[in-house]
Amino acid sequence: MSTLITEAERRYLAAVLERPELAVDAIEARDLAHPGYAAVYQAVQDLHREQPELRGPELTRAAAERAEAPGLDADRLERLRVEAPAEAEIPFYVSMVLDGSTQRDLAAYAATALAAGDIQDQETPRLNAQHAAHYQQLFNTPWPDQAVAAIAPETATRTGHEELLVAALMAYPEQSQTLVGIVPPEAVQDFRCRVAYEAVASAGWDGDPTTDISLVWQIAKAREIAIGLGDTPPTYTEPDAAFVARLARTDTDQKTGIDTAKHLLTEDIKASLTAEQHTQHQVDRSISPASVFHHTNQIDPHAPPEPQHRQGPTQGPTGGAR
Repeated sequence: MSTLITEAERRYLAAVLERPELAVDAIEARDLAHPGYAAVYQAVQDLHREQPELRGPELTRAAAERAEAPGLDADRLERLRVEAPAEAEIPFYVSMVLDGSTQRDLAAYAATALAAGDIQDQETPRLNAQHAAHYQQLFNTPWPDQAVAAIAPETATRTGHEELLVAALMAYPEQSQTLVGIVPPEAVQDFRCRVAYEAVASAGWDGDPTTDISLVWQIAKAREIAIGLGDTPPTYTEPDAAFVARLARTDTDQKTGIDTAKHLLTEDIKASLTAEQHTQHQVDRSISPASVFHHTNQIDPHAPPEPQHRQGPTQGPTGGAR
């Protein structure tokens, strides 16, 4: 099973094979953790400098021969090139590759500093090592080579409707403002659905694209943040990558999102009204005629005081006035 960072590197390499001008100096071969991908990237970078007109199958063949990376022959690289991601997705993969490289460098620096033991400030490298390990765990989020089959929740359930809402938003991100106006992210109850819904809506609001890798990354980060805050996010048998892939394959149309959002809003209104009626019933039962409190100011401290009635003179036992 692959990992999140390996998949991001694979997609970036596919983009470079299709558009070798992307193999710029901003990213070096050492920035890729996968040794085979790093070797192929270096080969493409060198070939583009030497023969900028070399492209397509000729480039992949030449790169495979020069890199000699195990498991990455010309046929494999050509299949990779054909599946190159859309240009709008590339900045995200570049960012992940650079982030991964930075965290590995930080971990190496921290390990060296801690091993030396001759610096006064041991706390800084310790915190750096902890930070790098935390991010490495996120980068190593499992990424199935093929989405693991899973049984989707029944569409009649709350989770089923929330998944359908997210799937519709993934397919039609231009509906972000409309859907969020009906169902705000905080109204989504399932943890993964809420994170994915907010991520897609936020990007769609600004007209930016999202990818399956970016959603899995956001879910992994949100889970770690929740744990850090002392919460216990739910565990799922279905991997996050399989969850996102399943939603991406869900059949939706332009009406699905709005219809599903209206359904969820209706259910929330019904639940709210039921809760209010239950609360009112509890209040009615607690303040009854048989209550031990005879005056309202004994119940409500803000109630005005009861009027004080002066008692007139009464007849004494001997007929005199008291």
